Formats: sequence, structure tokens, C-alpha cells
Amino acid sequence: MSYPVTAVGTGADVAPLGRDQTTKNVRTWKTITLGNYGTVIELRDALVHQNIWIGDIAGQMLRLPTFALTSGQADIALSIASVRQLGLQSGTSFTKIHASAMEHGLDLCPPEVGPQLRLQYLDQKVGEYLLIGMKPLPTADGPLACFVVGNGGAGLFIIGRSAGAESTVPSRARLVFVLRQ
Repeated sequence: MSYPVTAVGTGADVAPLGRDQTTKNVRTWKTITLGNYGTVIELRDALVHQNIWIGDIAGQMLRLPTFALTSGQADIALSIASVRQLGLQSGTSFTKIHASAMEHGLDLCPPEVGPQLRLQYLDQKVGEYLLIGMKPLPTADGPLACFVVGNGGAGLFIIGRSAGAESTVPSRARLVFVLRQ
């Protein structure tokens, strides 16, 4: 199974998409492979082997049964869109961001995209942080969270970020989505 995904743009310099614009104006940003690890433990071990720092919340998300791997190997193309590009302002909730992305022909990522993107995007620029546009997963402490992959200058990491109904996102934040077929 293949999930083509595109990039709405690569930064704040890209104009917002109009409500009548959908995937015809986007391009593929990155294609990754899902389903190439047999267990979540193997996936987590791969992160550790690559010296990728796993934050506490991301670690909790990976340990709970709500995190599932894709059955069978599949390529998925990924798209990036900022909150601003989706026509939204700072302080917008994840629910509204996800709804706007879907209006523009994008879909939410399967949870496996977070750790797989981290493993397959080893040349990430310092200072870049990408939120994974996904259905939030519970943490061991209860709050809902999404994955964030980044490079803060001291190395690559994957963390979890609050993504519940009360959580908001700044307009410059960039999210990864899947392009709907």
C-alpha cells in the first residue's frame, strides 16, 4: 500500500492555501517506509541505536497498546503545512488544524510516522521542529499527545507534545500530514 503525501511548503514564506485549493498545489516533501519493524521494541531499539533522544512523553506513547505498527511494509509520502498556510492563526487548537488540513486534501498520519520519520530524516536542520499531524495518543499519565521530531542543536530527538482539546499551536508551527488519494 502506498500513501502519497506532498508538501504544502517548507516555511513561513509560502502563501496560505485558499479554501478552493487542495492537493493540486502541493509537492512531495519526503517519502518514508512504514512497517519495516516487527515490534515496537525493535522500532524503539532502532531509535536508541541511532543515538536519538526519546523524550518521556514519546517514550510513554511508544509503550502503550494504543501505539500500533503498520501491518506490512508500505511507502508513505509526507507533506508539510504550517498553521498559517492552512489559513489559521496562532492559538488554534489541534482539532481545528486537523479539520483545516482535511479540507485541503490532507489526512492525518498513522502514529508510526513519528518514530519512522525520526529514523529516516537523519539530516534534519538544526532548529527545525515538526509536529506530526496525527490523532493524539494517550500517555501513561492520561493526557493526549502527538509526536514531534526535531534537531535542537545537541542532536536529533523525538518527543511528545500535549495535543488535547485545550492545546493550541502557534501559526509558524509546521505539521506533517498525508495527502489524500
